[in-house]
Amino acid sequence: MTSGRDWPAAVIFDLDGTLVDSAPDIARALNAGFGPLGIEPYTAASAKALIGGGARAAIERAIANAGLEIARVDMAALYARFMTAYAEASAEGRGLYPGAHETLSELKSAGVPLALCTNKSHDIAVIAMRALDLTGYFTSILGARDGQPKKPDPRALDLALAPISVGAADAIMIGDSAADIGAARAAGCPSIAMSYGYAKGPVADLGADRIVDRLHDLPTVIKAITAARH
Repeated sequence: MTSGRDWPAAVIFDLDGTLVDSAPDIARALNAGFGPLGIEPYTAASAKALIGGGARAAIERAIANAGLEIARVDMAALYARFMTAYAEASAEGRGLYPGAHETLSELKSAGVPLALCTNKSHDIAVIAMRALDLTGYFTSILGARDGQPKKPDPRALDLALAPISVGAADAIMIGDSAADIGAARAAGCPSIAMSYGYAKGPVADLGADRIVDRLHDLPTVIKAITAARH
């Protein structure tokens, strides 16, 4: 059992840029999607700038960057190529940040329920989590689905926490982007920003309660935030 004095009632994690560096996989998916259109291949570094808001948002940014007109692009075919390659790449289980397993194991061993809330497609998130051997740590896994709110909408956090029966104000959000920290702020949820992720500007500008450089340091910071709230 958790102790309200030592740990929060739950911890919510983002996935891309927080637990895993998915930029190489997204670059591979973009190249599969845009290859027939003659676009210069993406690298992990160039794909990183497109990450945020889910696959469709990344594709739309790539279209804009390439100077293409969306009306002249077969979006259904492009999206299908992208998602097929993305699923294949995600199934290879690459890119886990150092300390992920140790940190998640420590939190689970302490009795802290864990939820995953990602704007990545739910199906792709499940594939990636299984390949990375992360599924067993989490009570709840919530990826993007049509008609479902995404971060920074605070309702995404509520949906992720629903299987745990915990309110956002009693949890802590761990993420790397404005969507993560914005959702937490709107939900009244304390937040921690990881400094190494996919933030579009300075991480300090996200407005998180704390900034952390390494996953290994998260348990100590989580306990400090929890103690300060009691």
